[in-house]
Amino acid sequence: MKDYLIAWVLTGLMTLAGLFAVGFAIGIIGAITGSISDPNQLEQSGAFNVLVMIAMGIINFFAFRFTVKKFVVKD
Repeated sequence: MKDYLIAWVLTGLMTLAGLFAVGFAIGIIGAITGSISDPNQLEQSGAFNVLVMIAMGIINFFAFRFTVKKFVVKD
């Protein structure tokens, strides 16, 4: 049971870290190109919200896959 709890917590932490990295990369790109003048501009964009939801699904899948292989399935 302990391994399942560790895998669950680690999956959540890895998802949050991945979303932070995606946001950081988008912020850097926006700062370099100069296309983002107001921080709230991205929050109101529908395309940004869709991008974040797709990225979260992909990141969560690979985080879950990693933690299951590492902690739950033991060879």
